[in-house]
Amino acid sequence: MSGRIAIYGGSFDPFHLGHLVPTVRAQETFHFEAVFFVPAGAPPHKDAAPLTPVTHRLAMVAMATLPYDRFFTSDDEVFASRPNYSVHTVRRFQEKFPEHTMYFILGSDSFSQIATWEQWEELVELVHLVVLHRAHMWGDDLVRRIPQRLVPRLVQVEPFAEVPDPEKLTVYLLNHEPFPISGTSIRNRQRRGQPIRELVPHEVHSYIEKYRLYHPKAETEEDHAAD
Repeated sequence: MSGRIAIYGGSFDPFHLGHLVPTVRAQETFHFEAVFFVPAGAPPHKDAAPLTPVTHRLAMVAMATLPYDRFFTSDDEVFASRPNYSVHTVRRFQEKFPEHTMYFILGSDSFSQIATWEQWEELVELVHLVVLHRAHMWGDDLVRRIPQRLVPRLVQVEPFAEVPDPEKLTVYLLNHEPFPISGTSIRNRQRRGQPIRELVPHEVHSYIEKYRLYHPKAETEEDHAAD
């Protein structure tokens, strides 16, 4: 049996417990040899507001995942000179690990919008998906929003259940306890002076405080700090 490797891409602005804890559950369930967190340099689906400099986001992910032996931070997309799509990332990892079975981790909110992704039809033919439970998007509502062709692939999995190697491309819905938090809510709380300590790994909280991320006028200050 070949080993299993997972890719988890995202802006991670900031990396929070809603990213970390469900991925721990996924690791405990699927027994991945490695999970690679891939912070996006210029994610094509995040058009509304500028992201925190990628050097900060990469550092936060690296610090938060350091205690976990099978979690790794990848700079695969960080310094890309043009927008990078998930299908490109998956192909690069498949080239690096040709003997492994590849999984792509994403939140159910992202999965509900997968039909808007660039080259999504190719992506879903390359890799198994592991969908994490976001509190506001699950069950029948999620099924209604995804492309009909993916519905027959859906398999709900409980945390810690035994998951045999799939014989065909599968979309696993990991039915863990959802975390009702988001990067947007954390950034807004920080700007309003509300506590975020319980929402992010302690390493990330220390980093945010040290570099004054998400404070008012933080973008101007961070432009200088990153030079």
